[in-house]
Amino acid sequence: MNTDFYILLIFDNRYLFIPQDEVQSVEIVADLQPNQNNKNEIGKFVGHGLEAPIYCLDSNLSIMKKMPSSREYFILLKTKTEKLLGIVCDEVENIDMKQEHLHPQTLPKIMQTKGLPIRKLLFYQDNMSCICDGIALVKYINAQNI
Repeated sequence: MNTDFYILLIFDNRYLFIPQDEVQSVEIVADLQPNQNNKNEIGKFVGHGLEAPIYCLDSNLSIMKKMPSSREYFILLKTKTEKLLGIVCDEVENIDMKQEHLHPQTLPKIMQTKGLPIRKLLFYQDNMSCICDGIALVKYINAQNI
């Protein structure tokens, strides 16, 4: 993660930063097609020539099958394959770490949990925030989806 530009997702009082170049786009929840099956995704996005399953996470980064009414946006994460994956959130912001004078700290090894995508922490707007890369987050969600 050698970037200064991040997308901040806010949901369930969780602040999650993802490098901006790992996000395909930001969309509004109204553009979701609701889930019609028993899978863990809450819906799918079909638009702009793209198609992606959309997931809802809680503050522990566990998949939720029902989306809270507070969720207004979703991001589409790039993956190593052509398939995208989306995550809903209450708020989304563009953040320039240098301009905001923010200094992420590497998560101590003792606090790292195998499979959990969080590798850095940051104190932002009086909140302990997590930083992860998009590919690690996609792998994490796919692992929960088995």
